Amino acid sequence: MTIERRFLKGAQVRSRKGDKPGIEGIGAVYNQEYDNGWFIETIKPGAFDDVLKQDPDVRCLFNHEPDNVLGRTKSKTLRVTDSPDGLRYDCDTDPNTRIGSDVRAMIERGDVDGCSISFAVGQDCWRDEFDANGKYVRSTREIEKFAALYDVGPVTFPAYSQTSVEARSAQWPSGIPAEIRSHVPTLRSDDPTKKVDGEQLTRHCFLLVGDPDKTDTWELPWKFSTDEKTKSHLRDALARFDQVKGFSDELLDAAWKKLVMLCGHYGIDVADKERPRSASPAGEHRDEEACSCDCAACQDGRCADCDCNDGCEAENCSNEDCRCNSAERSRRMRLRIAEASA
Repeated sequence: MTIERRFLKGAQVRSRKGDKPGIEGIGAVYNQEYDNGWFIETIKPGAFDDVLKQDPDVRCLFNHEPDNVLGRTKSKTLRVTDSPDGLRYDCDTDPNTRIGSDVRAMIERGDVDGCSISFAVGQDCWRDEFDANGKYVRSTREIEKFAALYDVGPVTFPAYSQTSVEARSAQWPSGIPAEIRSHVPTLRSDDPTKKVDGEQLTRHCFLLVGDPDKTDTWELPWKFSTDEKTKSHLRDALARFDQVKGFSDELLDAAWKKLVMLCGHYGIDVADKERPRSASPAGEHRDEEACSCDCAACQDGRCADCDCNDGCEAENCSNEDCRCNSAERSRRMRLRIAEASA
């Protein structure tokens, strides 16, 4: 799942009064329009219901920094709950830690008054607007369900006033999701893309990437704007995996594991979870008696389906009629000589 970070309009943080020092606030507000610089975004009421039922291990972090831990749900120093207004959080800060004392003091002084969340989206709805001439105007995204909630907490700069590159990195630290790129043309202009099935995909949408800057080295696309397309291409990746050439064994192993995992996530059955033998580099997983032809069929042990040309120099083929077979090559050679002499 792709991690996204957002400061949403109306999010707030304040110092908590009482016996225990702490901070509390709203990390995300429902039905508030937020312009992140590329599209308008809102969160629908109840969007956190599913993820909160899973009892997620959420951290309260200052500026999303893992070294600035203020609290954690697992240790019961942080509590995150749904409310009619949005996602509320309540964190017990430790006065014995410098970060806990400093952040609470900055909030009390008013130096820090905004907050942000890290999350992954499970379900959303897009509306793309065009003018009378068909020119793209803007997109609106409604987040209906969250798939994951990673952290919530106060931030020094709640609004993204940096350059566009810095703002993209802040909001999408692990890369912009393909779905977002498919709806917002300006987010597709900086990175190389490859058009597949009507969509411009970045390298993050492929299981295998040789050179990040050369799209002809990207193989097995899987991540598309709809589940229907994604499932279709995952099935295609399963069928074509043993035909992929030019990648190291390490990359192929990693890609196969990811493919099996994704198929499981999308409900696609993988009967044999072992990596296809013929996807290995030439010569691997073969004994001395194996056919030495490097065509896909022979590498998979299906010599009867060999599709190599007459110039093949393979030996030890298990099919007498296969073009790889040395005896068959000799017979064909004698026929050609006879025909040339006639």
